[in-house]
Amino acid sequence: MKPTCIKYTNTYEYNFQICGFPRLGGAGYPTIKINYIRMKQRTIFMILSCIILSSCTATKLLTSNVQPSEVTDIKLLEPYSYISMIKKGNRGELDDSISAISKQLNINVIKSFDEQIPITGDIFLTDSAINITLEKEYEELILTADRNKNITNLRITPALDKILEANDTRFGLIIISAGFTRIKGNYGKEILKGAALGILTLGMYYQTPIKAYSTIYAMIVDSKEDNVAFYRKSFKEDMEPLDQEVLTNQYKKIFEGYFWTKK
Repeated sequence: MKPTCIKYTNTYEYNFQICGFPRLGGAGYPTIKINYIRMKQRTIFMILSCIILSSCTATKLLTSNVQPSEVTDIKLLEPYSYISMIKKGNRGELDDSISAISKQLNINVIKSFDEQIPITGDIFLTDSAINITLEKEYEELILTADRNKNITNLRITPALDKILEANDTRFGLIIISAGFTRIKGNYGKEILKGAALGILTLGMYYQTPIKAYSTIYAMIVDSKEDNVAFYRKSFKEDMEPLDQEVLTNQYKKIFEGYFWTKK
């Protein structure tokens, strides 16, 4: 497996874990960092690595020509959550139980912003066939926006458009959460393994496990203009995707500069 080099450091990330949209073939998350240390430059490289990794918490805000003040009466579309559990080593598996918990936590947190985000209701469907289609369409829209870093020519998908129109809704909010967590005791064991590796290589090589990872994708679709009004992603390394406080801070960052001013 080829590692990804983090620019300007001697740190390499290995993507052992598949998250993102694992049911539909999404992107991977690193679960460990491999570090090659030049002894004379050890301190500065470690500092640079920490700054680069911790500073990236949200993507650039992408919006249409519709002003935030015009985005009212938003309906929350049923969120999807894909959380993996690492039980042994650094390889995780999608866990339906914790994904369901994550989904409900995200619903609770996003609705707690009811005085700041104009969510006036939700659209949760019981038809499994339609839900499967919508899930695929959400993936298509979000991964396209994320890959292109541009929503100018991104049109909303057919089934989604019909659902919004059938519910007399112009704006719909799509929320996808993804990431991984570890079973109790796993993280400590992996730290010890990394330390032992460092001792064996005289500190020239060691691995650092990433404790957890939380990513939230948020998109507002506009059925009147047939496009995407808003898109942003927040990602937090070493933060639990099942921690309500972590999720709250991520949503604050996602909608910062849109529904509320940047602090």
